Amino acid sequence: MRRRTTRGEQTRQQIIAASIVCLNRLGYAGTSVENVMDEARLSRGSVLNQFPNRIALMAGVIEASLDSLMMETNRRANRIADPQARLRGIVDVFWESQKLPAATVVTEVLLAARWDEALATALRPVGEQIYQQFVIYVLELLREADVREANFEEGLAHAYLLILSLRGIALELMHNPGADVVYRALDQIKSMHQAHCDKVLEGR
Repeated sequence: MRRRTTRGEQTRQQIIAASIVCLNRLGYAGTSVENVMDEARLSRGSVLNQFPNRIALMAGVIEASLDSLMMETNRRANRIADPQARLRGIVDVFWESQKLPAATVVTEVLLAARWDEALATALRPVGEQIYQQFVIYVLELLREADVREANFEEGLAHAYLLILSLRGIALELMHNPGADVVYRALDQIKSMHQAHCDKVLEGR
């Protein structure tokens, strides 16, 4: 039984990896169960045994992608030993994470959910779960940097603003990679983050 469960998990991860490749190459509209089957080199039965339909597949891919982005963010942030320097550097960590294939997938599917109510409904609990993980992560980041608890709410809102802004910039660069103004906007976001850190770290 254990071997079967392990094999099932391996198959699931194989399907998710193939879906990420397809979504980056073909977009949401072009990514069908058949495309994923071909990319994963699995039978329809193997795919549908893990994900009974395309909506379930997309929800599973988003959950796995967001989980991997959280883990990668944590891994990159932990390279910065000093907690206060880590808080200051988190904007660069967030930005590098937005350029990963998993982040592109998240943006692609979230945009599709605007027009697909079934997809939006399936993604809602995934989004809520990941948001709670994000809150826990940011609050721990603030605590480790010795930020006053009175500034936690502001720090959390600021971190969420960073994610939303950087996701938008990454999306814009997909369509207009040579636009200098986009890079200037990125520089302004980074400057805004440093000003925020100056404020919340002041007088600790």
